[in-house]
Amino acid sequence: MRYSRPARIILGILVIALFFGYQTLRLRDCVMSGDLGESNRNSDVFSSQEIQELPQPEYDLPADMQAPGDMQVSDDMQASSDTQVPADMMTDPAAAPEAAPEATLSPMMQTAADNAAALGLPMPPNINIGDWQYVLVNGDHPIDPPYYEPSNLVYLNMTGDDTDIRTEYDGNRQVVDGMIAPALIEMVQACKAAGLPVYLSSGYRSYDSQAANFQRVNNNNGITDGKDGEGNYITMPAGCSEHQTGLCIDITDRYWEIKNDAIAETPTVQWLAENCAQYGFVLRFPVEKRGITHVMGESWHFRYVGVEAAQYMTENNLCLEEFVALYGVA
Repeated sequence: MRYSRPARIILGILVIALFFGYQTLRLRDCVMSGDLGESNRNSDVFSSQEIQELPQPEYDLPADMQAPGDMQVSDDMQASSDTQVPADMMTDPAAAPEAAPEATLSPMMQTAADNAAALGLPMPPNINIGDWQYVLVNGDHPIDPPYYEPSNLVYLNMTGDDTDIRTEYDGNRQVVDGMIAPALIEMVQACKAAGLPVYLSSGYRSYDSQAANFQRVNNNNGITDGKDGEGNYITMPAGCSEHQTGLCIDITDRYWEIKNDAIAETPTVQWLAENCAQYGFVLRFPVEKRGITHVMGESWHFRYVGVEAAQYMTENNLCLEEFVALYGVA
């Protein structure tokens, strides 16, 4: 096929243009390949070393978008070689809760603790020794005022056949301070449940009643001060008897016209001596403590001091004088 002259000229121009275009593309590819080094002219993959050598762009990222490696770690913490711990997950010593301060004892309890430790005794109960149940009444600590009378006297069945707590006077029932009545009834009922008889023989006595009792005992024993030959009280002077507080009770197995040492051998009194502490009572005048109480042994006389104090006194063989002395009461 023969082309006209003009057509041959146009075709020649196109061939020359294509040739120069092809050469231009080859030259650009060679320049780019040469910049990457000899080893990568035939590869589209960069080695890790080459990537690290490439210039890295710098960006100012917000703090919450920083990579873990950019995070700051406090001097007293070491990040794992494998893992960087974000700063907001680390323990801040300043934010740790402070240790609770050690409890401090009141001056009274500190005295009790020191006195107990000096005697080789365990820590005494944390009580207010000025509360009503710990009042100390004896020959050296008379009642003040002398004619004191409890404001809430109640009347109980003497043999525990009923558990009524009556507030109206009844000469056929025994009278005590109403604050000890529930515990006393509970103890009496437990003793009876053990198969033992109970008799409430003497509770509250007024100042005048104790004065008459003191005179009667003195007359019967040919004495004037209420004391036996060893200097221990057989009966207390008016105003110095626990019976006036209404916080104590004489308990026997039956009515005894004259109380004596034989009562200590009765099962009822033995049960009471062994179990009274769990009801808040203590045997007030043990024979072995008469050198401290200055009262002859009375196996029938039980005093309310509360369960906590009663158990501590019983477990550590303390009479009331010894117990209150721990707290600084002379």
